[in-house]
Amino acid sequence: MEPEGLRIVSEINFADLTCEYCRSGLYTHCPYKKTLGIDFDGGMAEYFTAPNYALHPFDGPPELGVFVEPLAAVLNAFAIRPLRPGERVAVIGVGNMALLAVQVLRLLGASEVAVVARRESRRLKALEGLADATYIGEAPASRFDLVFEASGDPRALDVAVSAARPRGAVHLKSTPGSPAAFNSTLAVVKEVAIVGSRCGTFREFREAMALLLSGKVKPALDAVYPLEEGRRAFEESQGDVFKIAVRP
Repeated sequence: MEPEGLRIVSEINFADLTCEYCRSGLYTHCPYKKTLGIDFDGGMAEYFTAPNYALHPFDGPPELGVFVEPLAAVLNAFAIRPLRPGERVAVIGVGNMALLAVQVLRLLGASEVAVVARRESRRLKALEGLADATYIGEAPASRFDLVFEASGDPRALDVAVSAARPRGAVHLKSTPGSPAAFNSTLAVVKEVAIVGSRCGTFREFREAMALLLSGKVKPALDAVYPLEEGRRAFEESQGDVFKIAVRP
């Protein structure tokens, strides 16, 4: 058990560690898992309990710690389908996940990183300094070896399939909660691989913490509000921002 008072970052999936999936290393897919903030109160609760294996000591400031879990999820995608040398990549979306993905792709050695957005925005302007190109609405068809879809829009899968080159891959990261319609005929003809990925594992959590603490990945935190202004923080988080935090 970790000592009292130690600052930690928690994983969000708590598995039983005895089922077939857990024994094969796929503990984030445990059918008996409990998910923080879904099956019981999450990080906004006064307290919650978590298994020791899901807790990771974190030496950085709390404002940096809030990015560990999403960055671990980005790293998990590239663990499932790694970036290959010289590949060109398009990132669809301008949110927090997209910002982290662009920086990771730079570190992994992508030859070109483009950002695709639905419209002009302050976040897109911030990403322009990190990307080789930006596109509004759609990206050039059949141009990219890898497309990272993180827009939260179920229609973006169709844009991603169009942008992927023959035998390219689409990383599907959005979980919009509604069905996605896309040109499956085009996906078949181009032999595009659609790769879904979810939360990071123990390994990706540790990698994410190292990247953040070293400054190799620099997330964007727009504002930090005290708990007394929590309502204002939630209202502002619906705007054109990357991340808003609340400090108790």
